[in-house]
Amino acid sequence: MFDHDMQGLLNDINRTVENITQAVVGDAENDISHLNNDAEPDASTSDFSELLNGINEKVYPNSKYYKLSCLVHLFHLKCLNGWSNKSLSMLLEFLIDLLPEGNLILKTTHQVKRILRHLGLCYEKIDACPDGCMLFWEEKKKDEVCSFCGTSRWKVVEETDVEITETKKKASNILRWSPLKPRLQRLFESSKTADLMKWHHVDRVIDGKLRHPTDALSWKNFDQKFPDFASDPRNIRLALASDGFNPFKTMNVAYSIWPVFLVPYNLPPWLVMKQPNFILSLIIPGPRSPGNKIDVYMQPLVKELQELWEVGVRTYDASTKQHFQLKAAVLSTISDFLGYGILYGWSTKGKLACPSCGFDTDSEWLQHGKKWCYMCHRRWLPSDHPWRKDTQSFLGGEESRDAPVRPSGEEVLRQLVRYDYLKENDGDRWKK
Repeated sequence: MFDHDMQGLLNDINRTVENITQAVVGDAENDISHLNNDAEPDASTSDFSELLNGINEKVYPNSKYYKLSCLVHLFHLKCLNGWSNKSLSMLLEFLIDLLPEGNLILKTTHQVKRILRHLGLCYEKIDACPDGCMLFWEEKKKDEVCSFCGTSRWKVVEETDVEITETKKKASNILRWSPLKPRLQRLFESSKTADLMKWHHVDRVIDGKLRHPTDALSWKNFDQKFPDFASDPRNIRLALASDGFNPFKTMNVAYSIWPVFLVPYNLPPWLVMKQPNFILSLIIPGPRSPGNKIDVYMQPLVKELQELWEVGVRTYDASTKQHFQLKAAVLSTISDFLGYGILYGWSTKGKLACPSCGFDTDSEWLQHGKKWCYMCHRRWLPSDHPWRKDTQSFLGGEESRDAPVRPSGEEVLRQLVRYDYLKENDGDRWKK
């Protein structure tokens, strides 16, 4: 099954290249510069030719594995079990001796990575300030110290080799960023997944029942507000999910690393929440939670999302054999309440913990319980609900107030205009 899916994907890419070549030859006035290199792999390069050859070459005669699928399986095992590069290279050398002579097993981990990177699984490393104040990125890529706190981006590491001790500089804080555009383009490079990305518009049953995010009010309201975006069902609605976790499992180590995932909601309900369809965009380093500084680490993703919303990216649809301008938008976020507070920028603890009620939160401090209690839940009920007049089951008598007005995005931005972010030694502060 894996070999068949891999072969189908790369064959679709190969047909894409052939169609592009024919279009250029048939139209002498067509400028090759208009083609998007990310969406259209160049089959003339030796690296891509090697990738295509790997789907048809057996590891050895009569083997059930092809070269490319074997490499993917081995590298998958390496990632799942935490093998070092050296250990995988040693295993590859052993397999070369174990298997029949003339097998196509590669010798080193470096050679395996060189081939697999053309599947679009690469990521970029972006140095960050040790305190999370800024990224050494774009125009500040070559800076040596943080522009806000003056901290050096480097840490000195001594490496000892036999009798020689060498001092090297390494980045003290590194953000891993997987570009989103090529991953969204890859969803349409296979005719199978390209059809699935349009399932919500073509094959969905509309009967008033909630089976898919398309049936939700938020999706419908979004389509009414942005009809140009909704006019092409291939445009992708995304959900953003993030939370901190300890990568050391049950070890008694206080460490918090934050992965940021994107979930394409266009897929049908039996695939939309499957792990293979999650797109890992960022890995925010630890050991502490980013807190209010999460917006610093989110800059590469936010910039890419803005470009996908305003301009889009030229993409080849293998199901229709046509190019189109793919756009994307974040429709919702997925997180627990504490993670929601960090992503939303509103403290989810204390007197004004409710992000929906905002400054109109009705809270009361329990003297003996030593915690806040929130008493305004009845305000969200319909005006004629019997619980509003229930004085025995609820404290505070009858509830006649209207529900608080949810703050809009524009209102939240207006509130933040008056505040400047300051970095202090004892943590994050917002100062008026």
